[in-house]
Amino acid sequence: MAIVFSAKAKSAELKMEQYNAQKKALDIAKYFIAQKVELHAKHLLEHDIVLDTSAILLNIQKARSTQRLLGIEGSFSSRYFRQYFKLFPKKLHLGKRSRQPPLDPVNAMLSFSYMLVYNLITIRLLSFGFEPSIGFMHQPFRGHNALASDFMELFRADINAFVFKLFDEQKLKSSDFTKSGGIYLKYDARRRVWGYFKSFNQKIQSKLDKEITLLREKIKD
Repeated sequence: MAIVFSAKAKSAELKMEQYNAQKKALDIAKYFIAQKVELHAKHLLEHDIVLDTSAILLNIQKARSTQRLLGIEGSFSSRYFRQYFKLFPKKLHLGKRSRQPPLDPVNAMLSFSYMLVYNLITIRLLSFGFEPSIGFMHQPFRGHNALASDFMELFRADINAFVFKLFDEQKLKSSDFTKSGGIYLKYDARRRVWGYFKSFNQKIQSKLDKEITLLREKIKD
């Protein structure tokens, strides 16, 4: 007689731990935001731009709600992007972050790259047995995978650096974008970018796996 064990058993156990860890949501969210701040500041420092983060990091530790953390994160992101866009020629951007729709080539590439990494993180979380829709900082809505958005905070600085490199090395130019309501990558440019993105994904894969493993340890504590 053969006995078959379901691989879903461990996945179910992990999901239960993930649900129960919601009582630690604030502490876990603080980790994601603090890491984001430090990584973004490090990225700017590579371009000789100093962004003082001491007060921000202190406010993160003092925060008593995820709503407060999101407010701190939003304020910091605005400061960061004011400096980030200065790295590019003015013809490539309008000087601020724009989404739905992106209004310039840099924002178009940022949004496109964020989307790709968000989807890859979602797939990786599923492979580890997590429920991607249940986050610790972001809230689920419709088909949004809140936990994938949490993890995105750890990789946005890497993505931003990747986007800058593409433009800086002339692998992308303004002629690679088209205007249709907003500014978007042309089809041929998307195919070309995908080759660069695959190499980028290989570089961040080990970091992603380490961070997912670290979260698994955090929710079991």
